[in-house]
Amino acid sequence: MRLPRTDTELALWLNNFSTSFTAYADALGFTEADVNSVKADAAMLNYIVGDLLPTYKSALQSRTSFKNLVMSGPTGTASVALPMPPTTGAAPAVVPAGIVPRLRNLIQRIQLSPGYTEQIGLDLGISERDGVGPSVADAAPKPSVRARSTGPGTVQVDFSKEKYDGVVIESQRDGDDEWQSLGLDSYSPYIDDRPPKVEGKPETRQYRARYMLRDQPTGEWSDIVTTTFVP
Repeated sequence: MRLPRTDTELALWLNNFSTSFTAYADALGFTEADVNSVKADAAMLNYIVGDLLPTYKSALQSRTSFKNLVMSGPTGTASVALPMPPTTGAAPAVVPAGIVPRLRNLIQRIQLSPGYTEQIGLDLGISERDGVGPSVADAAPKPSVRARSTGPGTVQVDFSKEKYDGVVIESQRDGDDEWQSLGLDSYSPYIDDRPPKVEGKPETRQYRARYMLRDQPTGEWSDIVTTTFVP
């Protein structure tokens, strides 16, 4: 079984796996400690990939821009305030090193469990039924999506590509009656840098995504996610 290739896709996949594993743990012969270990790994990976790294990457970019402006001008520019220290959400409990090796070992144990079935494997996302990826006939696949302001001026939309060709992303903003297509994206994340409807005014933005396979939309729309765009 191949795990998702990118950190973002793996974090989103592990969130879904953790939820499904919790539901099947008893039937597969696993303990509450096993469930809690997966939950802790998912929380830590989600924090690192979805909060810690993007926050400090944005902080580095803002400090580089500050350095360039202070060093190179243009002359006559008003004094520029130092960038604010980066802040992240509350960190989850620490976990032992080796989330991916630990996950691979767990998947092997699951597949060897007497209670394991093909349907459980599909629900957990660890079955490769045909070995060549998904087909249009697969039952209503739904991507996982996450959105966060990385501004000023941008929103980052993370999504799980799995084995599909990509996703089509749609958005609604304050006052919109219909969804607006933002196009097809083959690699997470998607960066939404559209200017706000009203110049200088923050606005609420909603996003949803649907898998694309061989140029055709397939499965269900993702759950709708919401964030605030900061100009």
